[in-house]
Amino acid sequence: MNVDSYLEIFTTLFGWMFYGVLWDVLTETGVVYLPFLGILLDNWRDPAADVPLGPASEISLRRIEFELFTALFVVVLAAQPASLTAFQANAIHYTPPPTLSDPDPDPVNLSVNDSTLGVSGFTDHEAIVETPGWWYAVLALSSGLNHAVIEGLPRGEDIRQATQYARMVTLQNPGLRQEVAQFHQDCYVPSRSRFFRDRSTSPSIDRLLNEFGQQDIDWIGSHVFRETSGYYDAYRATVPIKDWPFDVHRDTEYDPLDPPENGRPYCKRWWEDEALGLREKLIEEVNVQAAGYPLVLLNFGFMFNSEQFKDVVARTALLNRPPTWSNNDLKDRNTATTGWLSGVESTIKSIVSGAGIAVAAGVASLTITVLLQLLPMLQPLILLCIYALLPMLLVLSRYSLNVMIAMGITIFSIKFWTVLWYLAQWVDQNLITSMYPDTDVLVSNFLLDTEHGTKRVLLNTATGLMYIGLPVLWTLILGWAGLKAGRSIESAASPYGQISRDSSQQGAALVRKIS
Repeated sequence: MNVDSYLEIFTTLFGWMFYGVLWDVLTETGVVYLPFLGILLDNWRDPAADVPLGPASEISLRRIEFELFTALFVVVLAAQPASLTAFQANAIHYTPPPTLSDPDPDPVNLSVNDSTLGVSGFTDHEAIVETPGWWYAVLALSSGLNHAVIEGLPRGEDIRQATQYARMVTLQNPGLRQEVAQFHQDCYVPSRSRFFRDRSTSPSIDRLLNEFGQQDIDWIGSHVFRETSGYYDAYRATVPIKDWPFDVHRDTEYDPLDPPENGRPYCKRWWEDEALGLREKLIEEVNVQAAGYPLVLLNFGFMFNSEQFKDVVARTALLNRPPTWSNNDLKDRNTATTGWLSGVESTIKSIVSGAGIAVAAGVASLTITVLLQLLPMLQPLILLCIYALLPMLLVLSRYSLNVMIAMGITIFSIKFWTVLWYLAQWVDQNLITSMYPDTDVLVSNFLLDTEHGTKRVLLNTATGLMYIGLPVLWTLILGWAGLKAGRSIESAASPYGQISRDSSQQGAALVRKIS
């Protein structure tokens, strides 16, 4: 049988193993027989108290016969584990969703450990776990329906996964951070200053801005500065740069008889060199911290080693570098007053600033990425608890047919969450691509999170409510339907209950008349 996550392989085995243990305990202690005793007592007492002696014994016998038959039916079908409907450990498998690196993944099971969960913590499960036939049929039907629906739905690009990878990258190497800062100071700042000072315009610059966007000049890897004469090809590093060899023809300010250990490259080569270039160092840093990120970028139409691909990867590392703060009006002790007014102003600004940071942190913590990781783990754990506690529920309900139907629909509804999450994910991806139809805009504004923060917050909130709201609404609706269905089945299958109630009322009225 196919399940919906690797964790569910273990929770299914453990849940039904606990079910079998609890059922054996209830059987050995005789608790499983108490509902039958309750059925006998109730169906003897009620007719005997309300109906004359003659009809009472017949009604009591009929009610006992019917309710005992119903209870035995529930016990055989939904309470007693059966060897014919047993779960075999290696027969439960999970098929991971296709990825770019593995478009046709093979199913995994306990013998094929292809997950970070491992098996060391799950060695106490049994190889074969017996299960009641009713619950086995519910699980088989639910799993089959889930995978049939998912296979029929179109697959979307996993943009959220790309965003998750992008946020994993941080510029932690202090040497690389220093080199980025040096490049910014020696190359980007003078080039940008010259660009605005000279008000540079030309057909080539206009072409580059149209191709790479007006924001191209807002980062150190700007194509305008790299491909336009007089910018990166004219400026050099002001100090020797590590790993760059001394060049006697370039570094003429040094004595060739006593050269320094490193040289001072021109900015264009310093950025673009395929062996020593700063961009290649940033890409290597990204590959170390988020190895799957370059693969995910292929979903956006990039090609490996293309200029656009390298620029996106390098910008990801630069945007996630440790932030630096500048003075602002909400900063503590940055006041425009003196004396006690300054103290009051500082206190108010500190409170407002702290509250803003707390709210921002709270909103940031509830991201779609966290939900996508958390919800599929909660689902199998909830199912495990339901499986393990079903024996007690069946016994306390006196083997009610209504409870059997309702719990079957409940398990089906929880299993169906997988389809609802897939639907929410598909809607999420299409909303993102509809709001950012251009690849460059999508990468710069959504993936790299450089602007349109309000739009992104609204989008994340709406899709987050879908991930949570759809399963909740579905479970409530199906739970209500399950209760109605169970009651309808019980009512249709218990005509003697209505006969006994009518007979009781008529018998009581007859006794009152005689007395």
